Amino acid sequence: MSDIGLCADITCNNSTKELYKCHCCLQLVCLNHLIEHVEIIKQNKQRLDNVRHELNTIITTLKSTVESKLSAIEREQNLIEQGKRFLHASNSSIDEIQNIFEHINQAIQLHCLDVIVKVEPLVSETKSCSTVGQYNKENINSN
Repeated sequence: MSDIGLCADITCNNSTKELYKCHCCLQLVCLNHLIEHVEIIKQNKQRLDNVRHELNTIITTLKSTVESKLSAIEREQNLIEQGKRFLHASNSSIDEIQNIFEHINQAIQLHCLDVIVKVEPLVSETKSCSTVGQYNKENINSN
């Protein structure tokens, strides 16, 4: 059902036109602006769908990372418990103690490597930040 009148869209000329009620803004607009409004809604829905998909992907990635870390923590806790048992057991052999020692040492080294890998990108970011800071400082001093 349409009416005749002026389009409510501010970009429309002031001529009398056939008007339609827009379902998104509930205003009476001409056919051209109604089509534009529908297109904008479609684009916004597509963007929302894309962002939701990206969010779902990143959540899945984070979940996988957390599960991997929890698994590593569980393995390391088991190593700690095994090490404690060997410390308190009077019948432990040197080979058994040496073996658990090596496993614990490997876990520590892997953890250290993980920390180093994560810190390196931060160092490069710091360099670019200091370059920007130096640039800003030079601009301030030149003024």
